[in-house]
Amino acid sequence: MNARVRVLSAAALAAVVLGVTAPAQAAAPAGLATATASVSAAAAESSVGGYITREEVIERAKYWYGKSIPYNQGATYPDSDGKNYRTDCSGYVSMAWHLTTSLSTVTLADSPDTFEIPRGDLKPGDILNSYYDHVILFEKWDDAAKTKFSYYSFGATPVRHVTGASITAATWDSHPNGDYKALRYKRIVDAPVDKGMTNLTAVGDLTGDGVTDIIAVESSTGDLYRYSGPGYVGMGARTKIGSNWDTMSTIVGTGDVTGDGVADIIAVEKATGDLYRYPGPHYNGGARVLIGANWDSMTNITGVGDLTGDGVPEIIAVEKSTGNLYRYSGPNYVGGGGRVQIGNAWNGMSTLVGVGDLTGDGVAEIIAVEKSTGNLYRYSGPNYNGGTKVQIGNNWDVMTNITGVGDITGDGVPDLVAVRADTQKLYRYSGPTFNGGSAVEIGSGW
Repeated sequence: MNARVRVLSAAALAAVVLGVTAPAQAAAPAGLATATASVSAAAAESSVGGYITREEVIERAKYWYGKSIPYNQGATYPDSDGKNYRTDCSGYVSMAWHLTTSLSTVTLADSPDTFEIPRGDLKPGDILNSYYDHVILFEKWDDAAKTKFSYYSFGATPVRHVTGASITAATWDSHPNGDYKALRYKRIVDAPVDKGMTNLTAVGDLTGDGVTDIIAVESSTGDLYRYSGPGYVGMGARTKIGSNWDTMSTIVGTGDVTGDGVADIIAVEKATGDLYRYPGPHYNGGARVLIGANWDSMTNITGVGDLTGDGVPEIIAVEKSTGNLYRYSGPNYVGGGGRVQIGNAWNGMSTLVGVGDLTGDGVAEIIAVEKSTGNLYRYSGPNYNGGTKVQIGNNWDVMTNITGVGDITGDGVPDLVAVRADTQKLYRYSGPTFNGGSAVEIGSGW
């Protein structure tokens, strides 16, 4: 294997995750009921189907309140981002939770994304759901004894806010026969904590020890840190290499696109949507080069190595408005005539990650998490079409910041690291299947 190929494999080509994604051996959903840690990405506004704070759920509920929206199970109304939800009680809850689609009272109860809790454990953003009748969104307790509470509801009348309701009452709103159960959304988290990292990105060997390093942004400060593999542990393993990186929404490792033998990264600026290339090993702002615009219209931007045989790494990305998957050629990844559509309906996936060659054919694979199921799939390059996909795991929607890191265990097969969202613990998974049994905890506070 030549030096350039080694650099590209080691870069491992990560995608950025903002909302969301554990393996089959992870704890059952009931274990999340008492979790107090939160997803660092949830400190910002949530993404559709991603992790969301309780505070944001209530703010989203308030958005429809007072708008005099007619109750109509056959109609829709947009949230603050323009996404439409059905104008009934369960559509209202779906909107407040920022779900991918409008559920019903039946599917809210039966969904793998909800689980029942004792009524006394209700917190802001949980729901009281009657299977065939009605659902209301719990806001807060109105007394210390937890006998009265406030809630938001969308019934025969427009969205209303009710205070002082009795928790012992068998009925709410206009449904006298309701048998209400307290349910919690699996992706709801408590208030964000001032710790944790986001935008974990594998960047290849920056320190010359032959092991892939990763970079990550500290959520509370915006500082950029480099972590040395294979353990990526604690403060002793990290070095601060930048600041103000919370101004960037997406950071992607691409491998060496400038030909200097050091891995580069690209990043999208939040305020403008502009795409910048940063040369390694320090990725300082003074060295950045503007290489594109309107990249805020793309999601799941992912480095995948050299797919076209020209010796320069490519990236792939999903267009938000269409779900189309495009391949972009380096070093500048220009849009328009410089991109090639290689797939569609990719907006059904919440996470795309480049992981290097898992099948031994010399072409990098990607893995992707399906939004609706949490299943993990492997797709073979260079086109990553649906016919090549193989399911290799489930419950990966409880992991975030999934990042390919190349071979850090010495077995010749690429590995990856991922953060469990509810605990902020960092795990290493061994390829080629990344099954839960291979998980090794290698850090906390991520």
